[in-house]
Amino acid sequence: MLHNSFSMVIKEFLKFRVCLKAVIRNSSLSGRKSTACRILILFLFMQGVIYGQKPSGIFLTDSVEVGKPVYFSLSIRHKPNTEVFFPDTSFNFSPFEIISKTSFVSSTNEKGTLDSAVYHLVSFDVSNVQSLRMPVYVFNKKDCTAVFTEPDSLFLIKSNVFEKSEKPVLVAETSLLPLSSQFNFSVLIGSVALIIGLIGSIYWVFGQDIYKQWQLIKLQRRHLEYLRSFNRLLRNAREKNNIKDAEKAIIVWKNYLERLEQKPFATYTTREIVDNMPDDALAEALKNMDGIIYGQVISKNMHTYLEVLKAGATRIYQNKRRFILDSPVI
Repeated sequence: MLHNSFSMVIKEFLKFRVCLKAVIRNSSLSGRKSTACRILILFLFMQGVIYGQKPSGIFLTDSVEVGKPVYFSLSIRHKPNTEVFFPDTSFNFSPFEIISKTSFVSSTNEKGTLDSAVYHLVSFDVSNVQSLRMPVYVFNKKDCTAVFTEPDSLFLIKSNVFEKSEKPVLVAETSLLPLSSQFNFSVLIGSVALIIGLIGSIYWVFGQDIYKQWQLIKLQRRHLEYLRSFNRLLRNAREKNNIKDAEKAIIVWKNYLERLEQKPFATYTTREIVDNMPDDALAEALKNMDGIIYGQVISKNMHTYLEVLKAGATRIYQNKRRFILDSPVI
């Protein structure tokens, strides 16, 4: 840095000599006035050398690798009453990119005020030589003057740069790759919506008829189950004169009527059953069966009484079926 500052002083001094000779050559002053002019110009020059020198900007290393950080030092010595500004991170550091900036506290002595900052940079450029020059903005009363440093350069180290000598050749790849099948949820949702809409339409048009048919199917299935159980017990009672089978047949008969009429026929007495089913033949058959079961008296007409009970249950079933068919709404 001292060498650079000394070189700048020499350059400024040579420029000063040329300017001074031109002033003396064209000046009409002579004698003491000419000497005073020289002293004034020399004073102004020394002020510019001491306090108006150009800023110094140097890299802290002489080489750089792609993607590796480097540091750039920027400093300037100026008059204590002069305001200067350093570039911030929005400055164009091309070919470098800014990572961070570190500023240092100003230092003032008899030589002036020293301001400095260090810029943390990184480069992704592959040029062999990469240079950077930065400005320092000197504040005047009306504007700011940008004073640039001399360019400083770095040499690229290509240890992590891959250079391919041959130009890549594109090769056509026309073979088909197998693709994994994916479930089409949109089709599934559309199908489900269509099915629901179709079922809803069918129910809206034929819903009552479908419900009636379903009720009739359940009614018929229960009746067939009842007939199958009752006929088996009736046959045993007729062929074997078995009072136990006759008693079981009456229990099956009462349970069927209970499901058919939604009344507790299983717990009803003979009088309560007759009150709910006013039929003389049915009432006579129930009384005779009570005598056979509770008196344990075998009768040749036992199967006849059971047939009367069976016919009464069938008649109630037919009435229930007719009621379902004639009902407008179930």
